[in-house]
Amino acid sequence: MSAFIIEFQNQPGRLADLCEVMAARDVNLVICGVAHGDAGTVAFIADDEAAARSALQDAGLDATERDALTVRLKNTPGAGAATFRRLADAGVNVEVFLPVRVSDSRFVAVLCVDDQEAAATVLRNAVV
Repeated sequence: MSAFIIEFQNQPGRLADLCEVMAARDVNLVICGVAHGDAGTVAFIADDEAAARSALQDAGLDATERDALTVRLKNTPGAGAATFRRLADAGVNVEVFLPVRVSDSRFVAVLCVDDQEAAATVLRNAVV
């Protein structure tokens, strides 16, 4: 699985533009973003990565594509703290954290890290 990351100017319509480009190709997204000052970053996964790649290219949207891990955690206080501490103690840096699904008992997220092999080893059973 891949996650796509796009840097934008923080102005009205930029997120709408991206979503319209994907909707025109019938690509469904799970998306999150943050803006601060004049800049913003959007990260997303797509249900059809090839179509997303093509849509981004055709629209002239410059995106970085990163390999991603999907992790499933208990939705309880401290679960994230324990997970991120294990990664940190193994020297793994989390570069993208994208919540995908939250229920009363489970939390599913996509992570882009600087060392996938080490992350998968450390997180073992949490990796989906």
